[in-house]
Amino acid sequence: MKKLTPILQIFLIGLLFFTAVNHLPAQSANRRVSVSSYTETIIKGKISKARANLYYEFPLGRIITMNTEPDNFVFITNTLGEAKIYYPAKNAVILRSNPTFSTRNNNLYYFFTNRVYDLGLQEAGFKVSGVRQEDDFTVTTWQAPLKLLGQVDKIDLVHENMMPIFSEYRNTKGECTVKVYYSDFQKVYESMVPLLVTEIIFFNKTDSTIRRTTYTNFRTGNNADTAGFDFMIPENAEIEK
Repeated sequence: MKKLTPILQIFLIGLLFFTAVNHLPAQSANRRVSVSSYTETIIKGKISKARANLYYEFPLGRIITMNTEPDNFVFITNTLGEAKIYYPAKNAVILRSNPTFSTRNNNLYYFFTNRVYDLGLQEAGFKVSGVRQEDDFTVTTWQAPLKLLGQVDKIDLVHENMMPIFSEYRNTKGECTVKVYYSDFQKVYESMVPLLVTEIIFFNKTDSTIRRTTYTNFRTGNNADTAGFDFMIPENAEIEK
C-alpha cells in the first residue's frame, strides 16, 4: 500500500481525533463557499506551514482542498469518507475510504451546517451529563456512548453568546486529550463561522501537537472561486495503492 507523504500526514492529523464525534446532517439549500486557509503546525518543537484553498458544496457535503504549500496536491472527500488524493506533478491519485476522511471532520463544516449547539455530538450518541454557567460562559458536558469510550469519555463544549468558542476532550482517566478554540467569527450565508481555529492534541503529559488555522477570503454563491468546483482528476491519472 502506498504510504502517505509526511506533509499529507500533517494535513490529516487534525482529522484523526474527531472522527468518532462528528455526524452532521446535510443542508437542504444548495450552497457553495470557497475559502483560503493558512495553517501552522508545531510537532516536537518544529513548525510546519501549509496553505490551501477549500471549496465546500452543500447539500452534497463535498469538500475539495487544493493544497499549494509546501506540497501541491488536491484532496477531495465527502461525508462518507470516500477520499481521492491527487498529485499533479506525478499525475497520480491515491484512493481511500475511511470515516476519518469524512467532511464531517472539517473544522468549518460544523458551522456551515448550523450545528453550533452540539457540533454533531448528539447524533454521534453523546448525551448531556451536565450544564453549568461560569460568568458569561455556558459549559455543557457531553458523555460519550460506550462504543466510543476507548477514544473519548467526556467533552466539555463552551458557548459564549450562543456560539461555541472552546471544547475539551477527556479520556476515562479524566486526562485532557484535545482542546479546540474557535474565535474571530464572521457571518457566511446564514452561518457564523470562526476565522481562527486552534487545536491542541495531547499525546501524553509532555508531548502535544498544536495546529493554528486562519481562514480568509470567503466567497459564496456565484462569487465563489470556481477552480476547485470545476476540478476533475484526469482520466489517465495513475492509481497508486
